[in-house]
Amino acid sequence: MKRIVGASLLALILVALCIQGASWQFDRHEVRHAKNELIRANIAKAPVTESDLSILGLNEVAWRSIKLTGRFNPESEILVRNRYHEGKYGFGVITLFESSSGKRYWVDRGWVVAGKDALTPPEIKPVSNELILIEGRVRVEDIESQIAGTVFAVPGNDGGSKLTRWNNEKEIITEPFYFDLINSDNSTFIPDVPAILPELSDGPHLAYSVQWVLFAGLAFFGLYLVIREERKAHAEKL
Repeated sequence: MKRIVGASLLALILVALCIQGASWQFDRHEVRHAKNELIRANIAKAPVTESDLSILGLNEVAWRSIKLTGRFNPESEILVRNRYHEGKYGFGVITLFESSSGKRYWVDRGWVVAGKDALTPPEIKPVSNELILIEGRVRVEDIESQIAGTVFAVPGNDGGSKLTRWNNEKEIITEPFYFDLINSDNSTFIPDVPAILPELSDGPHLAYSVQWVLFAGLAFFGLYLVIREERKAHAEKL
């Protein structure tokens, strides 16, 4: 009898943990699926203007295209480690951009391959501070963090707040958005390998949720086997 009670308590604990795990994975699936649908919808919408960034909600501007006139600041440039393209290690090139309205934004100018060794800097397309028109994709960190909160992070995510780290490194303050550079009226500024969108996949979370349910079923099955053996042993004693 003591064995049955102990097995029952263990089974209940395992089932509770499995249900919690299944619920968490299903929640991650729902969040990621919703954000994928948001990306698909927004990249198909008309471009936003700079004034829209302060008027529309975050979900309304995220991943939409935008055109801005302004100047790059070549002195304020950051290399982001651990960026890969077609299996090759490299860096993301992040450069400060000041629009004609006077607002400052970080612009992701795409990927560059790493140098031949740690002492060789990567070859980066230079930019000047000439007045230019750029076309970018609006990136909203608050929304991206919800996707990054899943088991599998989105490409280029390396934890923490990008904008906070970049601003602290250069000791400046920028707007709460950054842009992926897609095009420019100066063709020499156009990245050879522009930043990519997050992978539009719901990931394995739904499958993991089902697995946790199966584990709960195994816990009940294990309890059933213990009870059956105990009853069998009890019957043999009679």
